Amino acid sequence: MRICGIDEAGRGAVIGPMVIAGILVDQSRVGELIEAGVRDSKELTPGVRAELSKLIKKIAERVELVVVEARLVDESTRRSGAKGINELEARMIAEIIDRLRPDAAYIDLPSTKYYDFRALIERYAGHQCSLILEHKADRKYPVVSAASIIAKHERDMLVERLKAELGDFGSGYPSDPKTRNFLLQALMRGDIRKEHIRLTWKTISKLAQRKLDDF
Repeated sequence: MRICGIDEAGRGAVIGPMVIAGILVDQSRVGELIEAGVRDSKELTPGVRAELSKLIKKIAERVELVVVEARLVDESTRRSGAKGINELEARMIAEIIDRLRPDAAYIDLPSTKYYDFRALIERYAGHQCSLILEHKADRKYPVVSAASIIAKHERDMLVERLKAELGDFGSGYPSDPKTRNFLLQALMRGDIRKEHIRLTWKTISKLAQRKLDDF
């Protein structure tokens, strides 16, 4: 039986892309992922994620990645008048399922609306398979943990390249003081790079208001 795990990195970031990864393995090789030390990517350092990514690619039959740039994420939000990020992510997940064509797909559920999100995947996916969607699936299923590691490592590399262009903006997440300070300084200069920064995020409007309050 061929199974795949699918997870994302960067969905909630205000700077940089969202990366969705899928890995396809024969179920008989899942034990090798466990032996390699695969677990939730958030518990691992960037260096360990990099090493595990190499091992996962050797164990997996196939690995698929979808990189969704910040501008497209922005254009997909309800604030932009679109259907929302759940719709975007479901389409990308369906695309990965169609590429991998597994017997079963284990997916880290990003939405609180289980049935709605499942229906979106079923609508967009041409390939039919068993769908297992769970919150925190990256902690429960090694195949999803592996996808989480691949996605996070890919985003790590893309973020480092982006820093070479924009400067050090920290992690790119709204909770990071370094990221917020970077955005505030960019707003003060009038230098917001729309292709890399998600303008519909509340972080931006809050910082813009703070800028106005300073005058």
